Amino acid sequence: MTDHAAKAAHIDPEKFFMREADAEPYSPRGHSGTVNRRLVSPETGATQMEVLIGRIEPGEGASAHLHPGIDQFCWMLEGRARVEIGSLAREIGAGECCFFPADMPHTFTAIGDGPVRVLICYAPPYGEGARVEC
Repeated sequence: MTDHAAKAAHIDPEKFFMREADAEPYSPRGHSGTVNRRLVSPETGATQMEVLIGRIEPGEGASAHLHPGIDQFCWMLEGRARVEIGSLAREIGAGECCFFPADMPHTFTAIGDGPVRVLICYAPPYGEGARVEC
């Protein structure tokens, strides 16, 4: 049995299938008006990525920060956001995405009348430890 297969054998197979409503909500450090739910993470057996759903209230979001050695991808499900990546800024909406390369300062702010719902992917997994304020 490979190391990966041995590790997977110790994971509850129910964690391979996740619904947003079943994921524990939490408010990430350095974010205001934000509730995230982890769908895929080391707790579900992932070793190379993390996937979550975020809800951000209008006018709220992530202060300027970066993730050392961690790439981040955001796919907008609902709402509009102003995204700043380094010196670039753009507004994005449902069906659009943004990518924050590792070590690149960025912000993400919900704009408009309604909340933002966003699918977020980190590689490798982020947890809450690898955040550097700018």
